Amino acid sequence: MGFWSALAGQMVVELTSADLPGAYSAINARRIPLFSVRQSDLFTAQFTIYRRDYKQLSALAEERSETLKLITKKGVYWSLLSLCKRPVLLCGVTALLILTLFLPTRVLFVRVIGNRIIPERAITEAAENCGIRFGASRRQVRSEKVKNNLLSLLPELKWAGVNTYGCVAVISVTEREIQEAADEEGVSSIVACRDGIIEECTVTRGTALCAVGQAVTQGQTLISGYTDCGITILATRARGEVYAQTIRQISAVTPASSQVKTGITETEYRFSLLLGKKRINLWKGSGIYQGSCDRMYREYRITLPGGFQLPIALAVEEITYYTSAAQLQPSQEEMLTAFAEKYLSEQMTAGTILERDASVSRQQDVWLLEGRYVCREMIGREMREQIGVEHGKNSRTNGQRGAG
Repeated sequence: MGFWSALAGQMVVELTSADLPGAYSAINARRIPLFSVRQSDLFTAQFTIYRRDYKQLSALAEERSETLKLITKKGVYWSLLSLCKRPVLLCGVTALLILTLFLPTRVLFVRVIGNRIIPERAITEAAENCGIRFGASRRQVRSEKVKNNLLSLLPELKWAGVNTYGCVAVISVTEREIQEAADEEGVSSIVACRDGIIEECTVTRGTALCAVGQAVTQGQTLISGYTDCGITILATRARGEVYAQTIRQISAVTPASSQVKTGITETEYRFSLLLGKKRINLWKGSGIYQGSCDRMYREYRITLPGGFQLPIALAVEEITYYTSAAQLQPSQEEMLTAFAEKYLSEQMTAGTILERDASVSRQQDVWLLEGRYVCREMIGREMREQIGVEHGKNSRTNGQRGAG
């Protein structure tokens, strides 16, 4: 029995005949091969035949008035035929076979290693623009073109490499070293950022153009980057600290009444399915929330063993509706005063509040603070020299000094 004949299918039959030797001779004359012949008595015999010979043998038995009975079917053909009668199982086996052949050639997960300062999300988004995404070809991901595009999108990277391990694409990066050395090239001056009266002036580089007790205005040069050395003028970056007494005025307003929750009326849940960057809402509605409700949003992602997350998530929005009522606020003097002083402290650079003159009053539906504060703060700010703009020395003076 050949291999291909066995794949075509076999049948075990039982033949009942009054003349078995004659039946064997008739079967042999028709060139029907028999296998595994077993004769149980003088009139009955069992044997195996090919599937293609069953119709011919059945016709011969009917012609000779013999009885042919099918006992069983065996072989690959009959197994596949029975499988085709179960479509669900057949679809599952086919899908499993396709996935087994297809998935190893695709990228399902992306990992980033070697980054310290650059966020991992920024690297994965840049990698997605280069083609390293869910479902991308492994052969395409490992190309030199993809790595060069990744370096061009992220100048902060010194080196990048992409390797694949199974269905995981591992992006190895090396960040550029951040050099915090000061750039000493160019010319700059220290100018005033606010109006004030100079209380202290410390110059470590450059020429002071102000003195203690002098009143200065915003934008005035306090320390020039040009130093007169007699024969020539030294141009450098000015360094120093200038403290002055300044006056700041501030107005702060807060409502006299506020809305407070009085009771929860209803809680509603809304579900959405996230497939990559697509969202499928599983609820009806416009999505416009009222002012009298709270919204809590959560995402539940599918995580495989090892910490890998699939780009599939279930989003749940919990919306709680409540009733509100107006509540009058008592005097807000302490709150507004503390807020004003904190705000001023954050606006100043190395400054303190010397004197305070603030008043809080009720006007219509608000509490109003009007304050005048005397402060001591550092008003010097560095300004780089630009083409056509001079700080501390004008063009005529420079020209005369150079000619001398």
